[in-house]
Amino acid sequence: MSARDIPSRLVPGVIYALFENRDDPTSFRGLVTCPGDAASAASSGQDPASAPRLAPATSARKALNIFKHTQARALAVVDAAGCFAGAVTRQDIEQALGRRARRLLREARRANRALAAERDRLLAWSSRLGSLHQASRELLNVLAHTSLETDLLHAGLDALRHLLLARYAAIGILDDSGGMKSFIHVGITEDAVREIGTLPEGKGLLGAVVADNVSLQIDDIARDPRSVGFPRHHPPMRTLLAIPISISGRVYGRLYLSDKQDGQPFTADDSLLAQSFARSLSLVLDNAREIEVVKSAQQELAHMANYDTLTQLPNRVLLVDRLQQALLRAQRQSTSFAVLFVDLDNFKVVNDTLGHSKGDDLLSGVAARISGALRRGDTVARFGGDEFVVLLPQLDDPEDAAKVAQKIMQATCRNFAIAGHEISVGASIGVALFPADAENAEALLSCADAAMYHAKKLGKGNIQFYSEEINSQAHRYLRLEKHLRAAVKNEELSLHFQPQIDGETLEITGMEALLRWHNGEIGSVSPDDFIPLAEETGLIVPLGVWVLHEACAQARRWQLAGTPVRVAVNLSGRQFQRHAEPSVLATVIAALAQSGLPPNLLELEITESIMMEHLDVTLETLEALMNTGIRFSVDDFGTGYSSLSYLKKLPIHTLKIDRSFVRDITSDPNDSVIVAAIVAIAKQMNLGVIAEGIETATQLQCLRDLDCTIFQGYYFSKPLDAAAATQFLAQGISGRP
Repeated sequence: MSARDIPSRLVPGVIYALFENRDDPTSFRGLVTCPGDAASAASSGQDPASAPRLAPATSARKALNIFKHTQARALAVVDAAGCFAGAVTRQDIEQALGRRARRLLREARRANRALAAERDRLLAWSSRLGSLHQASRELLNVLAHTSLETDLLHAGLDALRHLLLARYAAIGILDDSGGMKSFIHVGITEDAVREIGTLPEGKGLLGAVVADNVSLQIDDIARDPRSVGFPRHHPPMRTLLAIPISISGRVYGRLYLSDKQDGQPFTADDSLLAQSFARSLSLVLDNAREIEVVKSAQQELAHMANYDTLTQLPNRVLLVDRLQQALLRAQRQSTSFAVLFVDLDNFKVVNDTLGHSKGDDLLSGVAARISGALRRGDTVARFGGDEFVVLLPQLDDPEDAAKVAQKIMQATCRNFAIAGHEISVGASIGVALFPADAENAEALLSCADAAMYHAKKLGKGNIQFYSEEINSQAHRYLRLEKHLRAAVKNEELSLHFQPQIDGETLEITGMEALLRWHNGEIGSVSPDDFIPLAEETGLIVPLGVWVLHEACAQARRWQLAGTPVRVAVNLSGRQFQRHAEPSVLATVIAALAQSGLPPNLLELEITESIMMEHLDVTLETLEALMNTGIRFSVDDFGTGYSSLSYLKKLPIHTLKIDRSFVRDITSDPNDSVIVAAIVAIAKQMNLGVIAEGIETATQLQCLRDLDCTIFQGYYFSKPLDAAAATQFLAQGISGRP
């Protein structure tokens, strides 16, 4: 119709072809549909003439890609002369592909029926062969298979050779280019095969069988001018029966037999049996090819139905299926999982500025980055446009979802290099948990979507949980991590020092360096909160570097001031991992060199778990440092693996009795026994002992009674900042017990 003919109320589901002149097929303008259908550009307020158009010869794949990128449900088909030929919908194409798959399946079934009919004919014939029945049955057993294993072909060929009393037989199967793909032969020894050295070249007589798709029955090969193409050392042949393996004009190869054992030429019945065998084999080959075509079509349709064409990520259909599986598993095992809704923050600007093709490149890059940020077993799907949904099916703690979301956030915030442009987008992420927030797939997606929109409202680049309580915990964790990463740069860290006292002389024998953190925004943070966070994120390695340098620098200042004292620094297991950068060894050497501190004024504290989990690296590191004069102590002794073998292997000087044994030593006899055992072990191995966590005079006296001599705890002094610790060193502990 023309523009003036368009009804004021468009009918849903109807496609209107718009012409300048309804009688002129070359004046086609575009397609118009009901706005609710979103079938063409016109329905979204665009000029219908700007919508893509298809040529009649456009492939289904290309048309589907155009549908995917334009989001249209119908496209005009226009011939080379500009004449409107009709309209096609995505459903039309998918239905046509489905019909094609069904047709191929029907053809495969017909081929199977033909194969069965051929087999039945051979069975009837074999019953008339009497004495050759057994050989015929072996042949039919081979033909009953639809696969082409070499051993089955070899057995069938050998059965045929015996049926026809031939001395030699062979099957040659060709590839798509006409080259030899498989060559099976019987009736010749392995020594003769090695003597031949090469396969027949397929020229001459055998070439004619394939090229002309004809059978040959020759009584004297020597008299036939086409008898060329056999290898030089091939056994001599006089008679030949060669049959093409073909069906419907397609040649798959050739079968040939030579020289009957009785010296007679091949008969018409021999040729008929060989042709029947070749026919059956061609049916098997053709059936296998058709099955592969159908399988390929089915796989393509399944992929199109479940995966996004642009990013190759799962689409909504597959996402919902995996979400349902996660629901069933979580309900069965009483576990939880998370759904993350990811929306890019500045994608529309990129799309509008650089164009859709560059926007597509960006989406592909984002898809790869998100995939790389996930754990094994997680799923990321493209939900539509610039929206992605992540399914975390295994969730031990809600903070795990926050960690993954943070990784996705960091991955998408890095610039993308697209066509010479450095593009920055970022993302807003909403998180919903099962079963805390919802108990079905649709509701979980809705909750995650709502959380994402809340994140957008907060200024983009945000992660929000649907649950307020978990959202608060997750944001506290993420905020803590963010501030901790900047703590060294912002000079928010400091060292406090707790004295270690000789109980007999009341002399200060050492100072343990303890890390403290005060942030201007969140205030003072307990070590119990930020040390585990630093361990988990790996930030403990750079923090450990800072602590060693600061502790050595302060110890050197005390030495220069005339109050030298050994400083003890705790080390983390992360610092002993082989990939830690810098290594403990390099850090210690650098800290000593930079500060000028004598090594005998530095003590390194390690835990039992470090020694057991990283024994080889620990031994290697401590051995490299032991000759410098640095001392080593085992912190929290008795709380770890309870294995003493490492004490013989490592250059340990001191054992520190954990405060958990000191706390109840006056009331729990077991603690008293454990402390006595640790002291006895230390004395036998010539090691020092420090008891930490002493808060009362009663605890102190009990430890003295057990022959413990070095003490640390609030009874003598709380951890002091550098200035107070300097004053404590200068004054000593006079006036205290």
